[in-house]
Amino acid sequence: MRLIVDLDTNYHGHILAYINCPQFTSPQPIHLVIDTGSTNTTLLGDDVTRLSINCTNLMLSPTPCQTAHDLVRPYLLPNVEIGMEVREGWLNRQRRFRIVEFPSVNCMPPTHPQFMTRQRVRGAYSLLGMDFLRLFKKWKFAGGFLFLDT
Repeated sequence: MRLIVDLDTNYHGHILAYINCPQFTSPQPIHLVIDTGSTNTTLLGDDVTRLSINCTNLMLSPTPCQTAHDLVRPYLLPNVEIGMEVREGWLNRQRRFRIVEFPSVNCMPPTHPQFMTRQRVRGAYSLLGMDFLRLFKKWKFAGGFLFLDT
């Protein structure tokens, strides 16, 4: 299986995917940035608010996350599926939609709705962590793309 990731001018890898969990009635679009420094896939506060994730009944993670500003104990969103396009088959020519199941993903505390501007909604992204990225054994950069192969 091969995942082809777009790189921006700063070489950050961007993936447009869909996320689903028991809180949603249907999969929701999500913008993920590859973060090799993140142990777990993590929904950031703007996405938590944008996706209307209700954190009040979610368990807190037993271990805090180090952010740029402070240590934060994220919520644990259970039974998450993230779907994205991958390439398979001979010479990776077949495009397939692959769903990856996570027992849980981290949810940072939601951004207060009063601070959610249209620009923040459009620019919202979350982190695709090593809990997913470890599945790929080969990484290759070429032509503005990152190629991840199992």
